Amino acid sequence: MDVLAEALRAVHLRSRIYGRLELKAPWGMRLLRSERPEAHRTEPLFYAVSRGNCLLEIDGKRIPLAGGDFVFILDGTSHVLKDAPKSKVATVAEVYAQRGGRCGGIVQYGGDGAETTIISGSFLFEGILLSPIVESLPRFLHVKGDGGVASRWLESTMQFVASEMESELPGYETVASRLADVLFVQALRTHVQSLPEGRGGWLRALFDPKLSVVLQRLHEKPDEPWSVESLARVAGMSRSVFASRFKSVMGEAPLAYLTRWRMHRATQLIASGAASTSELAEAVGYETESAFVKAFKRHVGETPGAYRRRVASTERMVEGPSGPRSHG
Repeated sequence: MDVLAEALRAVHLRSRIYGRLELKAPWGMRLLRSERPEAHRTEPLFYAVSRGNCLLEIDGKRIPLAGGDFVFILDGTSHVLKDAPKSKVATVAEVYAQRGGRCGGIVQYGGDGAETTIISGSFLFEGILLSPIVESLPRFLHVKGDGGVASRWLESTMQFVASEMESELPGYETVASRLADVLFVQALRTHVQSLPEGRGGWLRALFDPKLSVVLQRLHEKPDEPWSVESLARVAGMSRSVFASRFKSVMGEAPLAYLTRWRMHRATQLIASGAASTSELAEAVGYETESAFVKAFKRHVGETPGAYRRRVASTERMVEGPSGPRSHG
């Protein structure tokens, strides 16, 4: 099992491309948190610089960006992009005015100076409750294009996305969105490989030869009666060394992680229509229904039945009286 791929499927990763921004100096663009009320942990923004240079101002810092750089902003933090420190800054509405305020396609803005090309978009996550991948994402991520072989793969994908946006051939938006999914995975790989030893949590563990095997087994068989001893054997380590290493990298004890993963799987099974609480309990490794309900309520904040009713109510609201609606 590919643990990262499985975790991404569980949160239904979807990419949305806002446009290929062709910006000529002087130019500047400000995005305020209030301009994207939906911006939160489940829909982080990204910018991929495919050509040229610019500055990103965020959280009081000014960060130079160059061709091949990828930026990921998790929680909708207000920020500014500009070609130079003193350039005038416009609103997002002003930049997209030529397209009637609509996202997508090629967006041209600025003066007649040096050009910078940026792919702008977002990643949408659903079913994120207790998801290890969402909880481990950095609030802000900057992957530089000069970071070696991994970043060259990232840059080539950016160029492919930019090319699709320029061609505007039938289906280009679909192709660009799928490529953006690839961008996300490649950016995470490059980010984790650049971290100091022992940092990175769940993402770092995926690249650890011993811990990754343990995560794979836990994700494949959450219903097994795992213990610290049995997990240590999977890792090929002593109990004490394994427990210490797992907690050091993951930030929590092995069985605490197992419980959280079981509860995440339970929420996914409920969303997919699992029939009964007893079936849920068995599927995630609980011998009794009462023990499962107690653990579920402790982690989710409500009983499985209440969670099921809330999910069903939300789905009815989305579908409406005339059937399912597009999520855009």
